[in-house]
Amino acid sequence: MVSPDRIEDAPSIQPDPYPDFDNFAWRAFIALNWPSLTDPAHRGEPDRAKTLADQGPRVWETFKARYELFQVGPDERPIAPQPWGTYEAANPCGAGVDNRAKTLATFTAFMDFNQSAFLPGVGANPLVAQNRTYTRYEGRLNEPEYSALAAHGWSLGENLPDPAHPADVPAGSIAVKAAWRPLNAADTPAARARYYVVENANIVDVAKTLAAGHIVCSKSDVALVGLHIVIRTKDRPQGLWGTFEHVDNVPPAGEGEAREPDARQAGAPYSYFDPSKPKLGLWPTFGLPDTLPVSMDHPPKLDPTPMQVVRRHPIHGQTMALNRAYWALPGIKGTVWEHYMLVASQWPTIPAPPSPQNDGGYFPGQPLSADAPRENYQSADAPRENLVNTTIETYFQDAPSSCMSCHQSLSNALGHDFVGMLGSFR
Repeated sequence: MVSPDRIEDAPSIQPDPYPDFDNFAWRAFIALNWPSLTDPAHRGEPDRAKTLADQGPRVWETFKARYELFQVGPDERPIAPQPWGTYEAANPCGAGVDNRAKTLATFTAFMDFNQSAFLPGVGANPLVAQNRTYTRYEGRLNEPEYSALAAHGWSLGENLPDPAHPADVPAGSIAVKAAWRPLNAADTPAARARYYVVENANIVDVAKTLAAGHIVCSKSDVALVGLHIVIRTKDRPQGLWGTFEHVDNVPPAGEGEAREPDARQAGAPYSYFDPSKPKLGLWPTFGLPDTLPVSMDHPPKLDPTPMQVVRRHPIHGQTMALNRAYWALPGIKGTVWEHYMLVASQWPTIPAPPSPQNDGGYFPGQPLSADAPRENYQSADAPRENLVNTTIETYFQDAPSSCMSCHQSLSNALGHDFVGMLGSFR
């Protein structure tokens, strides 16, 4: 159904678990993308007088941004974050920027240009779209998760949890990671109309930032191309994980009923693939100069070369069936949201006990049985199932990794309860 209310939990595993968990992800995607109330007292709450098709910031966009949690003072030292019910906070783009406005920037220059390396405190690789712009990333937290991290002083690097004293982030906590593609003259009105677009966002201006030696922002329209969602529930304390992409990102990989939509059939360009250069269509090679992390010491280019990205492994057929069912629903059909698809869900199968030693027995990615050898979860000649988002984990499509496995090694094993944001602290 199309509703501002998501499903609260997915407590049981059916013989075929995909529909239940994929449906949980889709309901969360709809609820989080519902237009939001915008006053400080109602951050993260849906505007029930509106429909999914109406304009305005979405619910997840009024969650607290990563930069609102990790605040920096005038002397560039960490300062305590503000309480939940306010938009008052330092903004990476400067004192005159209202935090109600979309800001794609961080206090560390160009950090929002990099994907995660799945290593503590390390940024990874940028992603350049066919319109020659760098993809930008943002992270946001709802009130339970934000307040838990802020109240303990963890955002200041104080009293950090460890394996002996692990974090316990409450049920109902939600973390969202989004990938945005800046728009320019190369994007036609017809192509733009297929995306959820935020106009006049504040984004880091590469040329001005390099010239000034500090972050300088400019206005740009940005299109949503990827969205990670993780929701902790009473029965799944390690979280229910779902990741969505725009259908025009890359060429389809599946076949038959499992085949994804093809942008070319809609007369639209791919965001990250040039079909006139198919022999280049593998995916960016890890470690080449253009794919190294960007920073002030290794700055982004003013006119970067577009990258050729493909989906290396097909989306599960059951997942694609549910995508088609949701696209056909009144309230989604005919809106921009019919151009977004669930590309993977993941969930814990062994939720108890929550601990640094328990990765939840995540699935897909390893067996439903706790006793089965995890390295044998998939035979060498079996088709690989897609477990990654091409805009957020572009370089890890062939790695034996996934959302939960990476967050286990990056954070949960350190006592950080799957909270990747605490990976900044060693």
